[in-house]
Amino acid sequence: MNIGPYLVQQPALPNAFDPSYECTLCDRSFVSETALYSHCRFTTQHDWCERCNRVFVSSAARDEHFRASSRHNICPTCGRLQDFETAADLQRHLEDFHFCCSCCNLNHSSAEKLRLHDVAVHNLCIKCGDYFANANDLRMHQQTHQPRVMRCYGCNHTFKSFSGMLIHLESGACASRMTEAEINNLAHECYQSRKYINNWAEGWMYRCPSCYKEFVKLSALYQHAEDVQDCGHACLDKLQVWIAKSI
Repeated sequence: MNIGPYLVQQPALPNAFDPSYECTLCDRSFVSETALYSHCRFTTQHDWCERCNRVFVSSAARDEHFRASSRHNICPTCGRLQDFETAADLQRHLEDFHFCCSCCNLNHSSAEKLRLHDVAVHNLCIKCGDYFANANDLRMHQQTHQPRVMRCYGCNHTFKSFSGMLIHLESGACASRMTEAEINNLAHECYQSRKYINNWAEGWMYRCPSCYKEFVKLSALYQHAEDVQDCGHACLDKLQVWIAKSI
């Protein structure tokens, strides 16, 4: 019975209890499979693949097996043959030493160029290393990394965005005692209001001046404009200035 190329298990002889094992390359017999494999590992007469328990007539034959077998993780770029223990180990090697994007199968000349590629093509957040399905999801996520630099127009609280401050004002929690109704009145009073306010009878008070999506609260309109790159508009910038002057 064959137990691998060039390795044979011979039936037990009439006067023997156990079969014998033979290395046909060396024409040597062994009393056990363990002894046969030990010979294959340490002999200088031929080459051995430990992962596959296979013997080869030459180093060239073994190396060709490494390249062709799916059980081995060979770097396609290195000049020397290097077999990594796992596919994950190979992937880390490709990224760390060859600056390779595995998704695009594309090598870069430096780690910085790989990073720029990941940002532009794969929506990488450089702050935390997470990837996102599209650019809009990345922009929404990046708001979590923004510092609180927006100071409330009515108190000393700080926020990451203008929409966050509006939520605070609409809630009535501000020390200025500003309410949602007063915020709505300011939005109506601004000379740009026709560009972002619907007819009250329609049930939706605000609309995006770029995509015309409708919103019940002014804070929701600004949150939308902050999240969607194409939906920023000069009239919303002017309204923000008007609210700052009026509170």
